Amino acid sequence: MQKILILSVGGSSEPIINAIKRYKPEFVYFFCSSGPKGSAVTVDGPGDPCGDKRRAKCPECGHQFHLGNPKGKSIVVQTGLKEDQYEIITIDDPDDLNKCYSQLVAMARSIEEKHPGAQVIANYTGGTKTMSVAMALVGTMTEEWDLSLNKGPRLDIIKVKSGDTPVIVNKWQIFAEQRLESVGEALRKYDYALAEAIVSQLLFHPLEPGFQKRLLRIRQVCEAFNGWDRFDHRKALDLLSPYGKDFSSYIVILKRILKRTKSKGYELVADLFNNAERRSTQKHYDDAVARLYRATELFAQLRLEKTRGCKLGQVTMEELPGDLRPEYSEYAKEEGKLLLGLREDYELLHKLQDPVGIEFKENEGRILGALTYRNSSIYAHGITPLEEKDYKLVSGRLKGFVLKAARKIQVDLKIEQLPRDEILGR
Repeated sequence: MQKILILSVGGSSEPIINAIKRYKPEFVYFFCSSGPKGSAVTVDGPGDPCGDKRRAKCPECGHQFHLGNPKGKSIVVQTGLKEDQYEIITIDDPDDLNKCYSQLVAMARSIEEKHPGAQVIANYTGGTKTMSVAMALVGTMTEEWDLSLNKGPRLDIIKVKSGDTPVIVNKWQIFAEQRLESVGEALRKYDYALAEAIVSQLLFHPLEPGFQKRLLRIRQVCEAFNGWDRFDHRKALDLLSPYGKDFSSYIVILKRILKRTKSKGYELVADLFNNAERRSTQKHYDDAVARLYRATELFAQLRLEKTRGCKLGQVTMEELPGDLRPEYSEYAKEEGKLLLGLREDYELLHKLQDPVGIEFKENEGRILGALTYRNSSIYAHGITPLEEKDYKLVSGRLKGFVLKAARKIQVDLKIEQLPRDEILGR
């Protein structure tokens, strides 16, 4: 694998030279300050650009002397780099964080194009503090870069003296913490699939055991609620079960939906209403209205199942009172099954003098008016894109009707909405 080394260059050349000798890269990018007093000259300038030009005066005799060795050939001379093995990237204001950051981002894109698949090591030992901060930021946010820093014995607080060694810095903990912000943003939109994908990617990197355990937990919980969001309730229950202490209320709901514990039998209707609300949060209003329609239709089907023993969505002629059979013969298909839609289900409940059917008849005009929005969407018979105001109108009428009808038969349809970014803190 080709090795690319990026170096922020300051006044001291020793750490730069040590890093090049240690990593032996095929290509080096020098990130330098420009201008007559900039650091670019130390890379390949003539004479002794890396010599220590600092002087001091003896307080007794007044003689001036060099604080260090004034001799010091350029970095490329001392490391043996050829002209086609390096590139100098300059910044005119090395204390401008935005400029430094933008320059490095452009460099990252260039490296990706010129050296695809290469190992990139960014050493931020040299340069101004701003240059180092910018390199650390880009290195942390760019998954392809490894960060490196020269370490060695410190005899004072000024700088590392001779004997420094470049070492790889574990950036992944910081990177993962930062990426959790993106996970939280996805969860606030109920996008469990995206949250799960981000966390899964983070788990490919070396992380502290405790933090890794936390991510594993977050990933599984996101997978569970992603399954729930797609109506895969069995998968959701299996994945949530190990975390019953923190998600007990959701586990109870799942068991009721799956009929593994005592329930009213209408929990799936409430689940559909919650799902519609989540789609609305994501601004998928056509999808949201389709779920409102299905919840309303399902409520009638479940009511017929519970009061007449009809198989869900499959009313048969034999299950009707004798006096109603002639009227419904036009709906009969094979094996005596009746082909009934939402309106016909509620009409039947009304003819059966069921409280739900009676409530429907009292609100029929408003309900049918709301259904025209669903029928005009791409999810039904039309191509009209629905907007937030349309969703709110349909929700107010359909959900409002179902909740009122449910109260008449003493059924509580309210269940807890799925969690969002609180998943991260559990």
